Amino acid sequence: MPNRAQIEALVIESVQLLAEDFEIKVLGTLDANTCLYGADAPLDSMALVNLIADIEDAVSEQFDASITLADEKAMSAKNSPFRSIDSLTEAIADRIEA
Repeated sequence: MPNRAQIEALVIESVQLLAEDFEIKVLGTLDANTCLYGADAPLDSMALVNLIADIEDAVSEQFDASITLADEKAMSAKNSPFRSIDSLTEAIADRIEA
């Protein structure tokens, strides 16, 4: 099972690739506190859908784990797991452990 640092590295790499593809310049420098989705965040719903698919594929490939990020748990959460790199890393770790 991957550790949190490995999962965060995967998320950051996925966000960097997405930022290049969608030409989102504000996502040039990334860390755990980088906002991704929500009010005043750089990702729109289309970019978020692409990021989720990219991360699910990367988790499967790198960690040999099948996860679903856009599930009922994510949609009903009080705070979106997609709001920042840190919250997304946490959501991935929870799903890999389950």
